[in-house]
Amino acid sequence: MKNSQKNQKGGTLLEAAITLMLFFTLIFGVLEFGRAYNLYQAITNAAREGARYSVAPFPGTNNLPSNGNVQARVQQYLDSVGARNTTVTVVQSTTGTVNGVDVVYTNVNVTAPYTFLFFPYGSVTMQTTAQMRNETSP
Repeated sequence: MKNSQKNQKGGTLLEAAITLMLFFTLIFGVLEFGRAYNLYQAITNAAREGARYSVAPFPGTNNLPSNGNVQARVQQYLDSVGARNTTVTVVQSTTGTVNGVDVVYTNVNVTAPYTFLFFPYGSVTMQTTAQMRNETSP
């Protein structure tokens, strides 16, 4: 009878070890996904902020910010949320005319590397784009 109890204690210990390993893997996976989603939201918001800034003229004028100004604004936003090693590209393109006015769209593309903290997968490049139509009139 005594030998049977020792086997049960070993089985319980093994079950606890496997359960804890699965539990901590799940917890770390949730934390990792949360960090990745947070970075994705930050770069998406930065791209939107850049597109919004790019298409609205300066107050009282019809002058739009330059691509360099937009990149600086987006980079400032990314720095404020702690996103590092990001790449920002701004492209303005004319798609045609409406009532004699050129229709110009601004695309702001932001890429950022995401490095896994808990899992040994290296890094993944996240990318997002925001597009808005310029709001100037002749």
